[in-house]
Amino acid sequence: MNATGGGLYDVAVVGLGPAGRALASRCAAAGLTVLALDPRPDAPWRQTLSVWADQIPPWLRPEACGVDVLAHTVPAAALYAPDRAVLRREYAVLDNEALRRALPLGPGVTVELAEVDDTGVQALTARAHRVVDCRGAGGRLNRGPLQTAYGIVVDAADAAPALCGENALFMDWRTDYVRGRNDDDSDDDEVGPSFLYAIPVGPDRVLLEETCLAGLPAPDPAVLASRLRSRLAGRGVSPAAIASPLSVERVRIPLLPRAELTEDPRVEAFGTAGGHGHAATGYSVAAMLAAVPAAVHAIEAGYPLPTPRSPLSTALHGVGLRVLLRADERTLRALFNAFGRLDGRRQRWFLDAASPSYQVAAAMWGMWISMPVRGKAGMAAAVLHPSARTSGGGVPITSAGTRTVPVEGE
Repeated sequence: MNATGGGLYDVAVVGLGPAGRALASRCAAAGLTVLALDPRPDAPWRQTLSVWADQIPPWLRPEACGVDVLAHTVPAAALYAPDRAVLRREYAVLDNEALRRALPLGPGVTVELAEVDDTGVQALTARAHRVVDCRGAGGRLNRGPLQTAYGIVVDAADAAPALCGENALFMDWRTDYVRGRNDDDSDDDEVGPSFLYAIPVGPDRVLLEETCLAGLPAPDPAVLASRLRSRLAGRGVSPAAIASPLSVERVRIPLLPRAELTEDPRVEAFGTAGGHGHAATGYSVAAMLAAVPAAVHAIEAGYPLPTPRSPLSTALHGVGLRVLLRADERTLRALFNAFGRLDGRRQRWFLDAASPSYQVAAAMWGMWISMPVRGKAGMAAAVLHPSARTSGGGVPITSAGTRTVPVEGE
């Protein structure tokens, strides 16, 4: 499809975060004319983007694009829930600037500096045959469940006590922090379950992050900061490193996309806006990158964009999210203990956002059968109960109408 007849672009891409830039770049490489809109297209991506190394698509490998998009890799990360397990799969942090270089916006992309609202997205149908919303999952307009976290980046030497001899901590559910009052005078018990995520982001720097996997409402990152400081101090991390980190990261990931913007088939969504995030883990980047070639082909051929996964897979992810929102701390620890006991293949099936439904079901069944009776009872109660634990001052968590740290335009 070419921009003919009235000078229409083949596609308008709204938002030039990782998802929008990947789509715009690959569409242009395929010969399509692209209109890309973003108020700050050259703004650096400051979020930490993590994937499993085997998820990097062939077209993004150095031999294909000439750029190594990985900033750092870890051969194996540990999980404590509280039993120790090791995930035998190489974990990677993306080099954001290298990723941008691997996704050039060449002469086939016309970039306009513009902030586009929902009405403006629809209006772009007058300028392009197809419009793809890549503005993310709605930011603060999204009233659904959230993953929130607070993290600090410190020197590797300062982080060593927190890692407890491990290469990395994928999830550390141990409760070795002091319970009590937080800096904002809220009760620590009201924060809900959280874990430590500790990942090297370079050869000499480590991200230490306290994460609430899912909440509605979710604890504010400022509240999680108190728990993180307590945990790190208890493990012997230098007070100076905690007080003056190299950088700070605050995470707020909508785990579900917003409702469809319009019924107009010419307007679609991609990335977290299009449901490529994993509702039970928050992962989205790998699934989005894997989906880019099929999305480009659909735009070329005039087909609808492919759905991120089957309806049954989406429903199974929804069950997982329901458990995360409602289960108590004991049940969640039993759940992730069971995850740690899965073989590597089924762990991959559960974590990968685009896994087919039979793989997701097999992974979830494997977790269920290895859980103790008390854990199974907690799981059943979490799935069946209309509301569950509270967070941040006793507000009830009800059912909803997303390792990355997304910003508007992802």
